[in-house]
Amino acid sequence: MPETDGAEEITLRSRVRAAVAAVLRVTLDPERDAEPLAALFEQYDSLAVLDTVGEVERVFGVAVDLVDDDPRTSFASVAAIADLVRRKQADDAVLGGGF
Repeated sequence: MPETDGAEEITLRSRVRAAVAAVLRVTLDPERDAEPLAALFEQYDSLAVLDTVGEVERVFGVAVDLVDDDPRTSFASVAAIADLVRRKQADDAVLGGGF
């Protein structure tokens, strides 16, 4: 996994938090980024996960593969989503591709 500095990580997580909050229409506490979203919000069900996938793709310009990027783990928490986005962006930078 590519290394990021602390400021980049904070910014990425903040942007992920905003994307998830927009889908769920809630306020997310940065202190709870590693906690499972389904445990924090009962509305974070399978349909909300798919909405979150779409929002993450739109906001970050990445393509999520619903098989390779298993949403049950990749979209379990803000921290997990940030990790996925970081990996996808690094892959896109290496491959020169984009979404």
